[in-house]
Amino acid sequence: MRALSTLFRVGQSLALICGTSHVVAASQQARGAGTGNSLDGRTYDYVIVGGGTSGLVVANRLTEDRRTTVLVIERGYFDNKPEAIVPWYGNLLDVGVIDFVPSAPNPKLGNAVSSVAVASVVGGGTVVNGMGYIRGSKADYDSWEELGNPGWGWRGLYPYFRKGTTFDPPTPAAVSQWNITWLPEAFGRGPLHLKIPSFQYPDIATFWRALRNQPGVAVPRGANVGNGPGAYWTPSTIDGRTETRATARSAYYDPVYAQRPNLHLVTGQTATEILFRPTSQGDLTAKGIRIVSRADNQTRNVYAKKEVILAAGSVMTPHLLQVSGIGPASVLGAANITVKKDLAGVGANYQDHATTMTRYSLSNQSFPNPDTIFLNATYNATVWAEYLSNKTGPIAGASATTLLLLSLPHLLNNSFSTAASLSSRLLAQPASQYLPEIYSSKPSLLAGFKAQRAILARNFKTNDLSLVAHALLGNGFFPGPLLKPLSRGTLYLNPSDPHSPPIIQFNTLMNPIDGENIASMVRHGRRFFASPEFAPLGEITELVPGSQYQTDKEILDVLTGNADYLWPSLAHPSGTCAMMPLRLGGVVGPDLRVHGVKRLSVVDASVIPLIPGGALQATVYAVAEKAADLIRARG
Repeated sequence: MRALSTLFRVGQSLALICGTSHVVAASQQARGAGTGNSLDGRTYDYVIVGGGTSGLVVANRLTEDRRTTVLVIERGYFDNKPEAIVPWYGNLLDVGVIDFVPSAPNPKLGNAVSSVAVASVVGGGTVVNGMGYIRGSKADYDSWEELGNPGWGWRGLYPYFRKGTTFDPPTPAAVSQWNITWLPEAFGRGPLHLKIPSFQYPDIATFWRALRNQPGVAVPRGANVGNGPGAYWTPSTIDGRTETRATARSAYYDPVYAQRPNLHLVTGQTATEILFRPTSQGDLTAKGIRIVSRADNQTRNVYAKKEVILAAGSVMTPHLLQVSGIGPASVLGAANITVKKDLAGVGANYQDHATTMTRYSLSNQSFPNPDTIFLNATYNATVWAEYLSNKTGPIAGASATTLLLLSLPHLLNNSFSTAASLSSRLLAQPASQYLPEIYSSKPSLLAGFKAQRAILARNFKTNDLSLVAHALLGNGFFPGPLLKPLSRGTLYLNPSDPHSPPIIQFNTLMNPIDGENIASMVRHGRRFFASPEFAPLGEITELVPGSQYQTDKEILDVLTGNADYLWPSLAHPSGTCAMMPLRLGGVVGPDLRVHGVKRLSVVDASVIPLIPGGALQATVYAVAEKAADLIRARG
């Protein structure tokens, strides 16, 4: 604890040395949008709800045309604390800028109640996440196209992944010492800077020796070109020019705001309702947003000439649609909300990366290791001093940059026949058996899941799709996100108080095959840590779940019986306004406009129909870049 308190004490001085490029003056922050009654009744070309990842990307791109005016509405505020700037803080969680939305009891996790972390800050999740940048596989995005979205496959998205990013290489000495590899062609010259940190803990060399000898696991030269399963060096969202956290704010807002009087952002405002314009034909047309100030609780209206754009994320975007009368009629009726558009998919198709917190004890770790900074006050002070002086060392990095992505055959000891058998069993399930109740009453939702299931079952039999990820920190912590869940959750209004946080039902492990895959992941981890290459790390003891648990039931009983062992959410909610045709329960089309509603678009992670095999931020950046082009093209 003494070491940790030292860390925070030293950290408070960092705001003085982090550079003015990360701090927008207060006068600039409020310019244009105004405050109080001056905001009421104003009209802009576009009104964007949400100043997070996708909202700031779209606002930046639309205002490249100085004739186009954009207002961004953000519930949170600007955050200039060290936690928002210094890379190492990506190992922690700044709860001061996060709203935690509680879930309903989770039946398969002992009816435990959990929560989803929703960033409430300019820059959104990019200000508080673990900073890992990893794109999904080609198969991930090709499945989106197969679900009825032309142009959203790997070929359609790859140019946008490149457009938004710039790669800052590690030092030549680090490249030589660690044999760090990457593919320069995966990146362009975009606003978001990425870097593989030069500092690595010594035991990472042992992990890489083990990775290179894993049967069936590829070790490509670089990540982020759609290869899927394999062992990779992966970049973090770190700006190598300043060795600070790269965020949607620092990349897409701070550099342009002072030069663009057409770009307006207002903070501390909660969007409470989408405003619609009635027409004689009965069409539904979005015209603006009703907002409530967190400072004075006053309600004001702002208007859009061209479009209202929802970028509030997979939790708050469907919630805003529902309180505005767009969603399943049964859900809206139960909350006494007037139904303006009966759209079954709003709030369905909820997906997240449930994560198993597997852990091993290593008796002979090197010095230093990822735990040293917490346990050794002298080392703690030394590395902070190094960062303050030189912007080098462990404080210039965050979480792991070595990533292991595994397919289902990998988990099954490279047995393609066993993977094929599991795929057959998946397709043989009655489609509605392990789905939320609403799927039985809404044929379109059931049809959409069947289409998703067919794609997953086909890809499960191959090494094209990543089913599990392991971030390798260089110690015994071996977390395993389940990247391709079959279970589907829901997010609906609280019927007794519709404007309160929505009710989230994760339904984690509702489909038993998810549990089988988690048990297979635990067994793969045991084989991995039993590799002879780990001998230098001494005696290895499995702490979670524990080697004494062998059968699927025994493993899952332990994991589901302890809230610290299996998390239903990795703060990767997605899919709640899925980009699919109406006949498949979709909410938006490939143009990202809400079905049956004019001048209303969604551009955030809620449009993802099938969650990709990796952390979401890389995908959300690309979705937003493409969304900006789509919106700009239609004027």
